Amino acid sequence: MNRNIFGLLLFVSTLILICACSKNHVTKKVDDDYMDEQYRPQYHYTAQSSIINDPNGLVFYEGEYHLFHQYNLWGAIHWGHAVSKDLVHWKHLPPAIFPDEIGQIWSGSAVIDEKNTSGLQTGSEKVMVALFTYSEPNGTQSQGLAYSNDKGRTWKKHPENPVLPNPGDKDFRDPKIFWHEASGQWFMVLAAGDHVKIYKSPNLIHWTYESEFGKNDGAHGGAWECPDLFPMAVDGDPNNIRWVLSISVVDGSPAGGTGMQYFVGDFVEENGHWAFKNKNDPSEVLWTNYGKDFYAGVTWNGTPDGRRLMIAWSDNWQYRDVLPTYPFIGQFSNVRELELKTLPEGIRINQRPIKELQSLRGKGEVWKNQTIPSGSHLLKGYQGDAYELIAEFEADATTASSFGFRVRKGVNQYTEVGYNKQEGILYIDRTLSGKSTHEQFPGKHAAQMESEKDKIRMHIFVDRSSVEVYGNDGKKVITDLIFPDQNSKEIEWFAKGGTAKLNSLKYYPLDRVWGKTPFNSTNLSGWKILSGQWADTSSGKEGASDGDSFILSSQHGDNFTYQADIKVSRYKDASAGALVFRSDADAEHAYVVNLDAKNDSVTLFKRGDGGGELDKHSMTIDTDKVYTLKTVTEGSNIKVFVNDQLVIETNDSSYTEGYFGLNVWNSMTIFTNVYYTNTRR
Repeated sequence: MNRNIFGLLLFVSTLILICACSKNHVTKKVDDDYMDEQYRPQYHYTAQSSIINDPNGLVFYEGEYHLFHQYNLWGAIHWGHAVSKDLVHWKHLPPAIFPDEIGQIWSGSAVIDEKNTSGLQTGSEKVMVALFTYSEPNGTQSQGLAYSNDKGRTWKKHPENPVLPNPGDKDFRDPKIFWHEASGQWFMVLAAGDHVKIYKSPNLIHWTYESEFGKNDGAHGGAWECPDLFPMAVDGDPNNIRWVLSISVVDGSPAGGTGMQYFVGDFVEENGHWAFKNKNDPSEVLWTNYGKDFYAGVTWNGTPDGRRLMIAWSDNWQYRDVLPTYPFIGQFSNVRELELKTLPEGIRINQRPIKELQSLRGKGEVWKNQTIPSGSHLLKGYQGDAYELIAEFEADATTASSFGFRVRKGVNQYTEVGYNKQEGILYIDRTLSGKSTHEQFPGKHAAQMESEKDKIRMHIFVDRSSVEVYGNDGKKVITDLIFPDQNSKEIEWFAKGGTAKLNSLKYYPLDRVWGKTPFNSTNLSGWKILSGQWADTSSGKEGASDGDSFILSSQHGDNFTYQADIKVSRYKDASAGALVFRSDADAEHAYVVNLDAKNDSVTLFKRGDGGGELDKHSMTIDTDKVYTLKTVTEGSNIKVFVNDQLVIETNDSSYTEGYFGLNVWNSMTIFTNVYYTNTRR
């Protein structure tokens, strides 16, 4: 995807959030409520912290669904990584593929090279191969290759990278690769401005151009991105196969801004070259989703049961930089299963929630055969911020002009999910849904949908910051973000201008999918954020800030040994990570000893009481390298060790006891193995 200003805009917006938190002196426990912030989805995927967008490299291997994704760690774009056994509960893993001297790591895909056509397999495990777009410093986009022989845990770049150089296109990105059994070859489809290009390869390394598609087909409101090409059985008939080309469009979706369209056709060989042929009218546009927040969706390779499963980035480039979430930015849709159905208007994609989501259901409630007037108290007393509603209405017996549900309802706010019978539309109206951070955010987003055998069905998923509705068994789907007040949790039925005949309604609360914090290499607890951005991640406790960033534990001591393994990550002009000790409750009066990667030094500071630099030791501090920093105090004596080497010893009697904490200065720093031991004189 086009990221020329993405990192800068998001970096600035994140700093705005950080400064706001510092100014208001917000404190928040992060060990007792891991991934439980106000807008943190409880069952939609998010990274533990930082910025995510496109899902990448979706592949199944030996019981694990791999979810890679764009992961912007303070301006450096990686592939993030998570795995799941059920597509619902995700385990975050450390970042998988890192930027290098060639460029940033943009979107792409992954496959299991079952036949080792690449020759990259080195052991008994099948080799996992990823193709991704390099964003080179000069703005050129090319395709790189990385491979893993340990189930995607560690990766090596191919020495011939980029394996597919840019042929002279301004936009040349987001490769989706797949094995084509009929021809015994690998194919790649990638975005090239306002269309796609198709390449083939015998070994995933050497690629030759085959064909292109799309210059005169479908919607062209903006550049095309994140293509996907795959076969599907029509109406479940294995003898009736069509190929689907799915594509994201930067602008011009039905709800405005970014969106997704698809084409149904054939993948055929003509005159010695393979090409996709659209079977529909070239001017016809088939939209995948009618909300504002469904983009860059791609499907899994190698699913064990042959299902075609898609997940998308729930966001819109119109307001991407100003979302009010913290410490994460970006989330994904629920995984949905795609099917090709023959409808009166033609062959179309239907989407339905994966059956695995049912494992999250709590004790449900069921209503049947209700005639509901406006103002009904059918759902009075029911509330929540993570739940599922499944409703069926009798259209002819309904006199109301529109009907449905108001979710996340509070004082002067709600999100309306309904059906307008007069206009024949399914819709989500988030005009009054809560916090709006951009002029393009409020609005009503609708899809034309007629009743089916006199029935209107809505399958609604509500989470802390999103609503998804599947209409008539997934014939039309709408996905929208919402940012309601924390206490806006009521559910309300509505029927405007008459009554609605409800055949059935099911309500299920949905469990959260996040477990306990992965940061357990410490004997400190009760952490409170004083400033900056902090999150518990699979890599450790992560702190980030432009300026000072403090977090304190609830433990304190007077004479002790206190240490941590510290890695100052490479970004911007990365500076320092530090231990804080003998601190007051606000870190206004404390000792701070830091590893300064910018100035190549270890420095002991005193904050408050005419403080400043107490002592300094010059030594090389490399970014992205782990150092063990330790301080030992006894009365006024303070010793500092780096990797067990004494580098500072001094005396200062300003503070004799206080809290333990951590600090980051103008960097992103990871802390692990954070331990203290109290000693007595």
